Order: sequence, then C-alpha cells, then structure tokens
Amino acid sequence: MARYTIPFLLVSISLLLLASNVMSCRRCSRARAFTIMSCSATSFPKVCEESLAKFVNSTNLGHLQLAQIALRVSITEAKFTRSYLTKLASRLEIAHLEEAQAIVDCIDQINDSVAQLRLSLKELRKCTNKVGVDDFMWYMSNVETWASTALTDQINCAATFEDNVHGKIVRNMVKAKVEGVTKVTSNALALVNRYVTRHRFSRSTHRP
Repeated sequence: MARYTIPFLLVSISLLLLASNVMSCRRCSRARAFTIMSCSATSFPKVCEESLAKFVNSTNLGHLQLAQIALRVSITEAKFTRSYLTKLASRLEIAHLEEAQAIVDCIDQINDSVAQLRLSLKELRKCTNKVGVDDFMWYMSNVETWASTALTDQINCAATFEDNVHGKIVRNMVKAKVEGVTKVTSNALALVNRYVTRHRFSRSTHRP
C-alpha cells in the first residue's frame, strides 16, 4: 500500500500546483485586460501599459489602485530623471556653463514635481469608500491639483530647452528624458481623473 501512497501524493500536489497556477494566470489576464482598458483613456496608452505592466498586482486591482500605482511610477521616473540630469549638469559644468545652468533650472522644476506627486499620492491614499462625499471631493481636488502642478513643472523643464541657444545634442538628450517622465505623469493624471469619474458614477447608482 505504501508504494502507491507516495506517487498519489505527488500527483495530488502537482494537480494543486497546476490549479493554483491556472487561477493565478486568470487573475493576471484580468488585471492586464483591466490595465489596457484603463490606459486606453490616457494620452499615451502604450507608455501607460508598459510603465504599469510590472507593477500591477493580479489581485484587488481597481481604478483607485491603478491610479496609486501610476503616481508611484511617476514619482520613480521623476527621481530617475532628476538623477540623470544632475549627472549631466556635473559633466557639462566646466565646458558648457550655459547648458549646465539650464539643466540646473530644469532640475529645480523636477524637484518640485516630485514633491507635488508625493503630496498627490499621500492624499489619494485617504480616498476610500468609507469617506464621505464632501471629504472625497476635497481630497480628490487636492490630488488633481498637485498632480497637475507636477505635470506643469515637467513641461516647463522641457520648455527650457526649446531655445536653439543650447547645443543640439544636449537639448535632445534632456528633452527625450524629460518628455518621458511627462508622458508618465500625464497618464497618471488621466487615471486619477478616471477614478474620480468612476467613483462618482458608482455612488450615484447606489443612492437609495
């Protein structure tokens, strides 16, 4: 009897693991489909999908969670951009003082955008189904204002290099990097707005 028990247990464990993997894949597929659908409402859907793909959890994914993830991604991208620009300014400081100063001004804008995005994410975390309508609208007004300000900071940073005074290579390097984070932040703001719209609709349909 014992010689049959071990193979039976192995088969049972294998079946359980297979079932678990199947369920996990189904959840991942639903999460991916939800992300693609939500990203379709943004200005840069492909950037949205790619930037969120590795951060999206397969469980409990809704409009609020996706907006929070998008803001976290935007903060991370802004910090990477800040680090990149800081290193670039340091390399240019002696030979290309004017370009270096323009980058420093740009870094100030990115610094402010990071602070605004952090405030936005912190405020968004207060928005749950338990808060009242007035509190919800107050929180979301702050979230949208700070995220919008962050986007404006990033756009202003990129605009610093519109002038042909700066070297073409430096200008293109900076603009490419900053425009990347601008697209991510624009998408995050769109997902925040989408959450607000869905939340309002959900509340209106559940009124007695």
